[in-house]
Amino acid sequence: MAAEKLTIAVPLRRREDRRAAERFVASMPASVNGGEATTQDLSATGLSFVVDRPYAPGDRIEVTIEYLLDGHHYPLQCEAEVVRVQEGPLGYTIGARLAPASQPAVAVPSEPEARLRRAT
Repeated sequence: MAAEKLTIAVPLRRREDRRAAERFVASMPASVNGGEATTQDLSATGLSFVVDRPYAPGDRIEVTIEYLLDGHHYPLQCEAEVVRVQEGPLGYTIGARLAPASQPAVAVPSEPEARLRRAT
């Protein structure tokens, strides 16, 4: 996947928003069931992303987000369930709820990487 600019902004919160977890704007490269995607926002319980094909509400999907930290790539892998699909000019915007086993998705450096960081 080509390198893309990473953006993370302030939480999106509206009075009428029923979500229990704060959402953060986050445009990151991702893959969904092996196909290319770009995240739009993330929270502890779900995410939205843009893809070039539709999914149906209720579909179970495998999502890998390419997270970049200190020049290292950490793929965040999770399972999710599609809850919303909206067609738009750039493709399909998919809203998905993270499967309970996927919450929270946290990237942790492996022990050799952590030792290398402490040594530098």
